Amino acid sequence: MDWVSSIQKTIDYIEDNLEVELDSEMLATKVYTSSYYFQRMFAIMCDCTVGEYIRNRRLTLAGFDLVSNDSNILDIAIKYGYESNESFTRAFTRFHGVTPSAARKNQQSLNIFSRISVKSNLSGGKTIMSDFSERGYVVKETGAVYYTQDMDKTLNWFRDVLGWYGQIDAKDDNGGGVYGCVNNIPIEIEALHIAPFTGIHMFRGEPLKIMVAFMLVQGVEQLYAFVKKNGWNQITEVKTEPWGGKSCEVFTIDGSILKFFE
Repeated sequence: MDWVSSIQKTIDYIEDNLEVELDSEMLATKVYTSSYYFQRMFAIMCDCTVGEYIRNRRLTLAGFDLVSNDSNILDIAIKYGYESNESFTRAFTRFHGVTPSAARKNQQSLNIFSRISVKSNLSGGKTIMSDFSERGYVVKETGAVYYTQDMDKTLNWFRDVLGWYGQIDAKDDNGGGVYGCVNNIPIEIEALHIAPFTGIHMFRGEPLKIMVAFMLVQGVEQLYAFVKKNGWNQITEVKTEPWGGKSCEVFTIDGSILKFFE
């Protein structure tokens, strides 16, 4: 699924229907996904929940109506989904810092929550992307299966040594990880499906003391320098292969081998 287009489509629909009842279940059906994944992706891409977006946009427009025309305050409240003056006043005051009547009387400037453009919002993810770019290398192709007895420890190793991202998706009754993923790119970006999966599936099991992944990268020299800088010395020197490419091998915390080549 193209999440960028789907979430933007949802935002466009919300903007056209702020005066009618809206909920996450209904919005999710419009982009043919579950309410759970829809709400999760909306929050990742918009930095707010669906409910917060709808409420903040309604209160922004309610503030504009309040100071730009003579409509009855209760009529404005009902227009934007509030059933009483009291509930509207509480929400309006919390958002704008002033009551509706005081805002109208003093004609003062009110808070604005602007309409979101998903692509612009994503391009502002400077923290994620700056961390991502500091490594100096990019994995172009992988998809291995990795076994570990301590998923938390292994996940931290991938983060601390390789600069990867990851999460544990399933745990047993004692809180131990049984399935998770580590990925070359931030999870928030991988979830958008705008690039092939370049990560490793982790399962609980006896670690394989062999080569478990053969990964194409761009910047193998930078990979080597990054791993060494992070204090992990169980990596071979970069060597030139007979076919002209370069490669190095990293021995993981579980004793498995990851081979990177360029």
